[in-house]
Amino acid sequence: MDTFTITIIMILVIGAIVFFITMLYKNTFGNKKPQLSYNERVFLQANLDLELDKDDLSDRYVRAGGREKKKDFKGAIEDINVILQHDSNNSGLIFKRGLNKFKVSDFKGAIADFSEVLKSDPTDKYSFYYKGIANLRLSNFRNAINDFTSAVTMGISEKELYFHRGLAEMEVDKYNEAIDDFNIYLAEHPNALEAFFNRGIAYNKNGNPKFALQDFNKAIDLNPNHERAYFERAFAKKNLNDTIGYSNDLKTSYNKGYLHAYHFLKET
Repeated sequence: MDTFTITIIMILVIGAIVFFITMLYKNTFGNKKPQLSYNERVFLQANLDLELDKDDLSDRYVRAGGREKKKDFKGAIEDINVILQHDSNNSGLIFKRGLNKFKVSDFKGAIADFSEVLKSDPTDKYSFYYKGIANLRLSNFRNAINDFTSAVTMGISEKELYFHRGLAEMEVDKYNEAIDDFNIYLAEHPNALEAFFNRGIAYNKNGNPKFALQDFNKAIDLNPNHERAYFERAFAKKNLNDTIGYSNDLKTSYNKGYLHAYHFLKET
């Protein structure tokens, strides 16, 4: 055979080998369906079982948990409601429903559920904690403070509580208490930008502009584009008689997008 014929044969052979390897790979790996986890299989089975028997509470409980994991919080609430029709005093389920209501921003409904849990167990620290956050979201600041304080009394360890209580305390002009709570939170979260920012406001409101300036500087170090930190720092500088710094921070705040600063810029 001449060289041209041999070359053609080699090309055909190589092509056949490549085709064979490609098909082998597809048959081995390409057509495999992703394996479901055990929890996913249980969730699907519960769905199928409920199609046959809607009154099966164990399957409904499993589906409620699966829906929650899939962030279908409204679906989880629906399933829990059905279970509670048969087990109305189940405080664990009422608490779980409260959490799901919280996640869909039904804060009033969440508060009602957490309050119901506390009737049966007045020491449930997490019901106090989440009820406090729900009250904070609804601007019920004094109620939120009371709930957070009760959670602390019951021995809750989550330091996020102190940040939330600090926010509520600022809204009712309890700046010393807010500063103390932000201190506790920052001891465990030393780079918490919003804690520095809010503590800075509390310091400035409380007549400590020097400490406020330090907190706003730290907040800006953590996020140089935090336009409100520049705005609030301007007033700390004003209280320290730094008129040039006051004006410059107002300009920076405005240039970074905080339009409210313009009102004060006009007066400088």
